[in-house]
Amino acid sequence: MKITQKKIDEAETKLKQLKEQFKKESEKNDWIKIPELKIEIQPKIHHKSKTYAECEKDLSKGESIPTYEQIQWLRNSKYKDQLNLNDSYEFVQNPDNISKKNGYVARFYAYSDCADLGCDMGSDYSYSYLGVRFLRKKNSKVKK
Repeated sequence: MKITQKKIDEAETKLKQLKEQFKKESEKNDWIKIPELKIEIQPKIHHKSKTYAECEKDLSKGESIPTYEQIQWLRNSKYKDQLNLNDSYEFVQNPDNISKKNGYVARFYAYSDCADLGCDMGSDYSYSYLGVRFLRKKNSKVKK
């Protein structure tokens, strides 16, 4: 009986891991093309309750975390509604070298009436509503 329960528990744990992996991969398949910035970006924030380091670890080759400047540009563009940049709390690359050197990460807050950049939390900082979206550079083909 104990062996059967142990196998059930192991199977449930494995199923949970596979579901999380599937969800992560599904979310990473949606991209919005932003030709003005020559990038593609994910429309949804993911990796909530994760640290910046955990988010970085899951970047695939060619992907990066957006910069504050990119997110701010997108917030003032025609893409803001697609990206839900009227209500956003997400990690961005830290533009401040001093705070980055001291191990702080950057977060972008956006509400309907304002936006803010915070660079004052340690790299182990996470919240249930703080996440990240990834971007990748769009390869432009040169016509000959």
